[in-house]
Amino acid sequence: MTEFFSHIAFAQMLMCALLLFPLRKQNSSIPLYIILMLCGSGYLLSAIFPPIETGSALWWLGRMGGNALPGVFWLVSLSVFCDHSVLKRWQYIVASLTLLVPLLATIIEIIFSISLKNYEGIYGLITYGALLLELVLISHALLISAQHWRDDLVQERRYIRGGVIAVSSLYIILVIVFEQLLKVDWPQLTVLTSFLLAMLITSINFFLFQLKESSLFETVNDKQAVVITKVIESKSSQELIKIVESMEEDKLYQQDGMTISGLAKHLAIHEYKLRNLINGELNYRNFNDFLNFYRIKEVTESLVSPSFSHLPVLTLALESGFRSLSSFNKAFKNTHGITPTEYRKKNISE
Repeated sequence: MTEFFSHIAFAQMLMCALLLFPLRKQNSSIPLYIILMLCGSGYLLSAIFPPIETGSALWWLGRMGGNALPGVFWLVSLSVFCDHSVLKRWQYIVASLTLLVPLLATIIEIIFSISLKNYEGIYGLITYGALLLELVLISHALLISAQHWRDDLVQERRYIRGGVIAVSSLYIILVIVFEQLLKVDWPQLTVLTSFLLAMLITSINFFLFQLKESSLFETVNDKQAVVITKVIESKSSQELIKIVESMEEDKLYQQDGMTISGLAKHLAIHEYKLRNLINGELNYRNFNDFLNFYRIKEVTESLVSPSFSHLPVLTLALESGFRSLSSFNKAFKNTHGITPTEYRKKNISE
């Protein structure tokens, strides 16, 4: 059964990598996701082709793929689930440690014909240090996936997040904690872990290719989110008109802690339908981006108005609904390309 489920997961990963390869230039997340699928395929080699001779090409591919997997999984989670995030060099360096540290230890053993197991201190530091790093990175990836799950307006991506969170969490506990850390000897453990992996990859591929390929990745051709702030065309639905009026007239975006469930209750619209309207009609992928459009619009108008010239930028940001100056500065710079202080000075001078 282990070999059967491993074959399913292996085939799904390779198929996913091949189908995404032509799209690799459309989004920076796609190449990372392809690498993740290839690492997962390498990790499964030992289950598909047992036994593998130590030092053979398949052995090296499997070892490198398995070690690189947690770091690449972390990078993919940062890239896909953190909206508007740009991966930094230090993040790539940290992610590469899950591969480089064990690889360096293996190379040292081969070159010097020694076994690090004879040096308990060094062996323990490398082994348990690597496991700790893997647990930290994967746990952080799951935290990122869960953190903004509620505000995600792309229904397919919410399903993928839920699957990643649930299945990956259980997989981590079984493989890293029970199998590698606690050395639990349970014959059915490998069957269960291979089944979970096959189910996870198959589910992700279903949402990725059967529903919408853009459910997980934004492409450079995606239109920027647009909100009609003055007049809603007569052909628009009454629900859509109510949504925009709640922002423009009631200024609900100013309320602290406004959530999509809170807006749904205020408008008497089912939350599922509200998500579809904001995502499908207004082209927003994240609820906070939708709120921030109006918040930034309000602050932008205040920054160029003489009536508000005496108010600090922080006051304007908090009154518009932002919870902190850092989140406001980031959203404002993403919109205008400069900081709010620079924007105010520029318009005053003009």
